[in-house]
Amino acid sequence: MRTGRLSAGIAALLIALSASAEAKRIDYGEARETALDYSRLIKAYEAEAKGAEYRRRQAVGAYLPKINLSETYTSTDEPANAAFSTMAQGEFDMPYFMNQLADPDRIDNFRTKIEVLQPVYMQGKIRYSIKQAKLAGDASNLTTERVRQNIIYNLNRAFFGTALAEKALDVVRTSEKRTRRYYEMTKDFYENGLVVKSDLLVAETYLLMNEQARKDAKKELAVAVSHLQRLLDTDEDLSIIWEDPGYRTDKSLNEYIDTAITERQDLAAMEKHEKAAQYEVDKSKGAYLPEVAVFADYQRNDEEFLGDSGEGVTFGAQLKLNLFNGGADHYKIKENKAKHLAMLHRVADKRLAVKSEVKSAFYGVEAASAQLDAARKRVESTSTALEITENRFREGLAKITELLDREVDLQKAELSLYMSEYQLIISRAGLLYASGELN
Repeated sequence: MRTGRLSAGIAALLIALSASAEAKRIDYGEARETALDYSRLIKAYEAEAKGAEYRRRQAVGAYLPKINLSETYTSTDEPANAAFSTMAQGEFDMPYFMNQLADPDRIDNFRTKIEVLQPVYMQGKIRYSIKQAKLAGDASNLTTERVRQNIIYNLNRAFFGTALAEKALDVVRTSEKRTRRYYEMTKDFYENGLVVKSDLLVAETYLLMNEQARKDAKKELAVAVSHLQRLLDTDEDLSIIWEDPGYRTDKSLNEYIDTAITERQDLAAMEKHEKAAQYEVDKSKGAYLPEVAVFADYQRNDEEFLGDSGEGVTFGAQLKLNLFNGGADHYKIKENKAKHLAMLHRVADKRLAVKSEVKSAFYGVEAASAQLDAARKRVESTSTALEITENRFREGLAKITELLDREVDLQKAELSLYMSEYQLIISRAGLLYASGELN
C-alpha cells in the first residue's frame, strides 16, 4: 500500500513538473505591454476619440460655403408650368402668349443649377458647436487615458493575484510534505509503542486536511490564471515571474489629493462636459440674434440635356430675425441653464469622491505596509516555534498535536506574508490610480 502511494506521488510530481515546463513564463513588463496592446476596451475608446475629432471637423466645415449641383427634368403641357418652362428657356414671346398659352404643346425642360450658400453669421451656432466638439474630443481622450489606467490596475490585480495563487500552492505543497513527514514519524513511533493510536489518527487527519488544501489552492490558481488570460487575450498556460513593479508612493496625502484634483482624467473629462453645457446655454441665447447669409446660383434651362439656353445668375443676401416663436427659445435657455447647473453639482460631487478615494487608498498603503512588517515577523517566529517543537517531539517532550498545530501556524504565516506582499503592491497601484498617475 505504501509503495502504491509513493508511485502515485511520483507520477503526480512528474505531471506537475511537465505542466510547469509547458507554461509560458511571463514577467510584469511583458504582461502590461500585452494587456495594453490587446485591450478591446482601449481600442473602443480610441475609436470614439477619433469620432469626436471628426465631429469637430464637421463643425469647422459649417463656416465653408455650401455648393450644390442639381439637374432637373420636367415635361408638361399644363399651361402655367409650360409657360414658366418656356420663359426660363428664353422662348416666351407675344405669339406664344396670344396663341399657345391657353393650350400649349408639351414642353420638355432640363434645368442645370449650381447653388452657392455662404453663412456669414449664424447666431453663434457654428462657433459654439466647434468649441463643444473640441471639448468633447478632449473629454474622449481623457476617458481613454482613464480606461488605460484602469486596465493597468486590473492587470496588477490579475497578474499578482496569479503570482499569489502560485505561491500559495507552493506553500501548501511544502506544508503537505512536512505534514507527511510528521505522519511517517508518528507512524514509526506508534509501531514502536511510543505514541497511542489517537495520535496517529490526528496526524492522518492533518495530512488529509493538507491534501484538500492543495486541491483548493490548485483550483484558485486555475481561476486566477483564467482572469489573467482574459486580460492578455490568450489561452496559453501562464507562469508568473514575481517581481516588484517599482511603484513609488512617497508623497504626502495632500500632494496626492492636489494631483488627483488636477490630473484625474475622469474628473477632467467631466469638467470638459460642464464647459460644453455652458456653451450650450450661450448657443441657445443666440436664438435672439439674426442669421445672415449670402447666396448665388447659376442656371441653364433648355429642351436638351446640358443645353445652354436660358442662362442666368442670381445672387443676394438673406437676413432672418426671430421675433417670436411661442416662447420656445426662452424655455430652451432655461432648460440648458438647468442642465448646466446639474453638471456643476456633479463635478463638485466628483471632486469630493476623488478626495475620498485618494484618502482611502493612501491609508490603505500605510496599513498594507504595516501588515507586511508584521507578517515577516510572524513567519520568523512560527518557523522557530516549529523547529523547536519538532525537536521536542523527537525527544518525546511534545505531542503530535502540538507539532502539527505549529505546522499549521507556519503555513498560515507564510500565506499571510505573500498576501501582505500582494496587498502592498495592489494598494500602491490603487493610490496611483486614485490620483491619476498609474503608468
